[in-house]
Amino acid sequence: MGAYDRSICDCCVCPMKCILEQLIGEESVFIVTDKTALTGTLLEVKDFIAFLEMAPDSINRYPMNQIFAVFIEGQFDFKIKPIRKDIGECSCTEEPTTRLANNLVNETVDIIAGAAAVTGKITKVGEGIVIFSFEEGGDPFTGAFSSCKIELIGDDIV
Repeated sequence: MGAYDRSICDCCVCPMKCILEQLIGEESVFIVTDKTALTGTLLEVKDFIAFLEMAPDSINRYPMNQIFAVFIEGQFDFKIKPIRKDIGECSCTEEPTTRLANNLVNETVDIIAGAAAVTGKITKVGEGIVIFSFEEGGDPFTGAFSSCKIELIGDDIV
């Protein structure tokens, strides 16, 4: 898990970078933005860009600030940073959303973030990140949502 300093990127970009670094080399990684949810093999994370191979010779490059969530099939034990007070540019959004999600750990809720709308259980919450487990077509998935990008946490909306 990478380190990051107290900066304007400490509340969403750096935590998502730490999540993605744990998935390098994994196949069937879904990267969710505001408009797309595409899957492939995560090749690398460099200079706050995630490189997702969709097919041989087809690589999508995602700026970290555009990633709303990442999903992987199966149970994945993401390592996350503990919650702390931020100075980040979007801390006014991240901190209340992180606190709300933290109060809902082990609850089944709906979460919408960009192109992702899923129902599942919040399993843990860390600095700028909400870890979520859910099933799709009977298969288990683990997701990591950026607290800054969550648009809605609710019940019976998906």
